[in-house]
Amino acid sequence: MAMPWFERNLKFDYPKEMLPFFLERLEGTIVRIEQKVNGIDDKILSQKLNGKWSIKENIGHLAEVDQVANKRIDEMINGTQVMSLAVFEPQDYSIWPIAKVIDFFKKNRLSNIKKYNAIREDDLLKSSQHPRLKVMMTPVDLAWFDAEHDDHHLVKINEILLLTVRK
Repeated sequence: MAMPWFERNLKFDYPKEMLPFFLERLEGTIVRIEQKVNGIDDKILSQKLNGKWSIKENIGHLAEVDQVANKRIDEMINGTQVMSLAVFEPQDYSIWPIAKVIDFFKKNRLSNIKKYNAIREDDLLKSSQHPRLKVMMTPVDLAWFDAEHDDHHLVKINEILLLTVRK
């Protein structure tokens, strides 16, 4: 069982030269998700085990996180002191076809990658306070944070697959 997300001890203050590595991870999540769900029955992708999110809900959540990150990147660059809270619209992605969930995620993720790639080097050093963690974060830190968050949800997807498909 993986460590819960909110129990992780996260460290920040990454140099701007690390951004390409974090963007590689963020972009790679698209392919990793596609590989994990390829050929898996829709009922399994929609199944909630022990009241936890389904595979589709995990993917949809990552798309929503990208929407928040897109806004937070702008806030950091524009000098906002404290970034916006992560407020999510409750959606039931389990009823969506998996192709639609992946397209939603892919659209939001590629929008973020494009935005990160357009940031001027000087703006990579700007920071704002994360509202929950109460730490200053740069766009580079946010990219790392989101890549770690991706991995957390990919592990959750693996756990669901182990309990359903690969018994």
